[in-house]
Amino acid sequence: MGWLDPLECKVARDCLRQGQLEEAARVLLRSKNREHRAVRRLLVEVGQKLMARAFREAEAGQWELVIKTLDIAGQCTALEGEALALQKHAVQALAEKKREQERELEEQAKIHEQVSEARRLAQAGEFTLALELLARWETQGRRELAAAIEEIRLGQRRFEMAVRACEEALERGDEGLARHHWETLREIARQAPQVKQLAGKLASLAARGSHPAVDRARPVQSRSEKMLMEGVGMILLGEEIVVGSSREEVHLPILGRIHRRHAVLLRDRQGWQLVVCRDKYGEPCPVEVDGHNVTDVYRLEDGNVVQLGEDRCRWRFRLPISGSLTALWEALPDSTGSVLVPSTGETVRRAVFFVDELSIRPHAPAHIIRGNLPCQGLILRWEKEGLHWDVQGGSAWAEIPGVTWIASDRCVYLPSRLVIEAQWDEAERLGHMFAERQQLDRVTLIFRQC
Repeated sequence: MGWLDPLECKVARDCLRQGQLEEAARVLLRSKNREHRAVRRLLVEVGQKLMARAFREAEAGQWELVIKTLDIAGQCTALEGEALALQKHAVQALAEKKREQERELEEQAKIHEQVSEARRLAQAGEFTLALELLARWETQGRRELAAAIEEIRLGQRRFEMAVRACEEALERGDEGLARHHWETLREIARQAPQVKQLAGKLASLAARGSHPAVDRARPVQSRSEKMLMEGVGMILLGEEIVVGSSREEVHLPILGRIHRRHAVLLRDRQGWQLVVCRDKYGEPCPVEVDGHNVTDVYRLEDGNVVQLGEDRCRWRFRLPISGSLTALWEALPDSTGSVLVPSTGETVRRAVFFVDELSIRPHAPAHIIRGNLPCQGLILRWEKEGLHWDVQGGSAWAEIPGVTWIASDRCVYLPSRLVIEAQWDEAERLGHMFAERQQLDRVTLIFRQC
């Protein structure tokens, strides 16, 4: 640098050392000494460096940057030869890119229009026609298109299953179950002709009354009820539970060598107490809690092991959720005792002493953990009108013999079947896969009177 060079030459050289070509060009182009030899020489140097960078940008296909870079370079020095050819090619390439973007937008609009039409056809029950319409575009590999095809295929499968189930329920004369499946049909494809046809058959069945072969279920509205929930155990709702031999009418009949009335479980505001009964000789029935003899009253706590009689009729008392008095009465693995279900003669290894609510979830906190449950949780809750159910993170319906199914009805009926279906999102499904948990998409829970 000459000591007589303008100050902007020093600023431009600093910019060049830092790789700031555009800033160097702006400094020199704004100079009041544009005709100075040093300024003109620097302008040529900056222009050549900008042209070199434009060629690198062209190799990367960055045509907008190529045009911008060459425009600044052309202000610094004249573009010639390859630089002029590159500028022309960049303008053409950018124009072609814009045309491709416009074609892409037009194609997206056409696909969106076809997807909307396919969904309209599916709503009318024309699933095959809807899938044929989208099949023409399937090779495009669009996410929206793939999602729509999968959605319509799933809807078709659900619709066909619901049609068959509704027709079978109508043949059996089960109005409640038929109405439930008809509601499912209407939700999937409201305008489908099968919806109207089955609605007429359903109306005819309702006019005749339920088929006499179908036993009418009834809701659980009394605390004196006792029921069996398959996969869970016997559920008792009362505040006083008499435990004894299955030969005598007791609340909790035990298969084991115990007395006819061996003990009583009483619930109060603090929890549960075990009261030992007396035998015919006035002696206390043999009861141990955690290995200690109990002859009168004992306040039960979570984890207590209760042995009834002199054999290994051993049970664990559990209060799985803090603050909830709903308790579990579970046979130990080596226990000789089991709970008898009088109505069927079968036995179970668990009883539930229901107080406020019973929660069944795939993980803790829960009264009962069922890992493959296809929802976040099933809750049984006692309300003013009786026992109700609620499903979190999934869809569910009750199949109630002889009772018209109502969407807002969450009562537990005896007998009935509660069907729970999964509504997993992609993140939840991946979570189950990484956790290596076998997750079901549908589970049916059966309630029966004991």
